[in-house]
Amino acid sequence: MMIRRCDDRDAEMIWMIINDGAQAYKGVIPADQWAEPYMSREEMEGEIDDGVVFWGFEDGGELVGVMGI
Repeated sequence: MMIRRCDDRDAEMIWMIINDGAQAYKGVIPADQWAEPYMSREEMEGEIDDGVVFWGFEDGGELVGVMGI
């Protein structure tokens, strides 16, 4: 297990993890702020372009969690 900085190769998995995690808050997040998917690829790419760096938790060589800073 390790925490590492994510890179471009992780983009698809980061996007999937974000949207899978958001499902836990469906019904809690106000309906006017909810979308399917919760975060579009374009929105995620925009966040990265604006300076957000994603860090990931890797277990057994698989990215299983992410955090954007």
